[in-house]
Amino acid sequence: MSNFLNCKENPMRTAHRTPLLPVVLLLLISASLTALPAPSELDIDTAVELALANNLGIRSHRIDAQIAERNYQHRFNVLYPQISAQGTLARPNAEPEDPFAGLMEQLGFPPVPDAEDPPRWNMTGTLSAQLTLASQMIHGIRAVTDAYHNAEIELDDARRELEKQIRTSFYQLLLQQEQLDLSERRLAATRARLEEVQQNYEAGLVDELTLRRTQVALENQRPGLLRQRQGYATAKHSLAAALGVDSLENTTITGSIEQASLELADESALLQLIDRNPDIQAARRGIQGMETRIDLTRAEMLPTLTFAFSLNPGLSGDPFSSDPFDTDNWSDRGSFSMTLRQPLDPLLPGSSTRQNLANQRDELQQAHLRVEQARSGVALQTRRLLGEITAARETIESLQANVALAERAFELAEEAYQSGLRDFSVVRDAEIDLGDARLQLLQEQHRSIELLLELEYLLNTPHETMKEIN
Repeated sequence: MSNFLNCKENPMRTAHRTPLLPVVLLLLISASLTALPAPSELDIDTAVELALANNLGIRSHRIDAQIAERNYQHRFNVLYPQISAQGTLARPNAEPEDPFAGLMEQLGFPPVPDAEDPPRWNMTGTLSAQLTLASQMIHGIRAVTDAYHNAEIELDDARRELEKQIRTSFYQLLLQQEQLDLSERRLAATRARLEEVQQNYEAGLVDELTLRRTQVALENQRPGLLRQRQGYATAKHSLAAALGVDSLENTTITGSIEQASLELADESALLQLIDRNPDIQAARRGIQGMETRIDLTRAEMLPTLTFAFSLNPGLSGDPFSSDPFDTDNWSDRGSFSMTLRQPLDPLLPGSSTRQNLANQRDELQQAHLRVEQARSGVALQTRRLLGEITAARETIESLQANVALAERAFELAEEAYQSGLRDFSVVRDAEIDLGDARLQLLQEQHRSIELLLELEYLLNTPHETMKEIN
């Protein structure tokens, strides 16, 4: 850190090495297909609202939640019986014959002249209902309920993740804006200094070397400033795409990267919040899902009870000549039945059902281990972030004092130069030191914000709550 504080490097070159919006962010944040007009002013809360309203990933999660909610609202439709109805009007291809005519002739009986021909058409109908009661129904309803709750939680997690990404991108843009303003102020100061040196040179107060060195210092700042402007414009375009707006070119970005407070509760209190972590909650939901799967597999060994009822009316005569409203012309071969079915093969030793059940119980133990593993990982990340936030808070205090010293040194260098006690190189070096100090402070403030956002997302808890928890 001390080597960096004492360096005389151009702050704009240092700023150029500051990473722009990561390309990965553009892949993670889906922009809206139809860009909306951008607001005249954009703060961080408005940016989050726009992203949540326009992001395609959030829209997809909302559809998933709607599907899960619809399934949940109709989860008891498994208790509906299977009902079907059909009617049949049939005509045989062969000419209908009296099956007893030949027999009567062989027995010597004369044919009956008034015998009616068999009907050429026949009509039947069927109405059936069937309901099978099984223990799988209960666990299936549980699975639908779990899927509904999981969809709601996943939607909230997606919103929180998107909000974190947008806030990180917005603060990165604010950092680039502050760096650009700092470089432009430094360029304006150098330009004013060049005019002053030019006047002193014409008056014979400074030599040509001082004039040329001042001109070189001014020109050295221009390429870095152009790169910063281009990087800032690119970052605004990237943020506009993430928010689903057409452009932020004419939008004023408002806000500051100065964090009001980095105060947090002690480590032991914050470690009590690790169970709020999305990964831990997802692992616990995995345990619930595995328990439901085990119950469904176990239910395959249990009996099922089926109720069936059917009406099968048939018209005994020709439907075109018989009276269909005469009940004597109809016959019903329907029935009501109750069937108890007990699967036997799942009860056999070494059956596939028993094998699946044993495997699922082992997977349930693995799910419990994953929860413990996730808790250990989150606790480790929490301790790491707390340590880095504490270090960042102390570093910011040190850098703020360093900026005050650099400002005082620059004032003294200007006074000494005006009095003729120091040459212009002292002023230039003091100005570079001041720019470096301010830039380091901005970068550390931005880093502290990123750390705090990461901790908020990790513990699924806002900063205000983390300050007040006991």
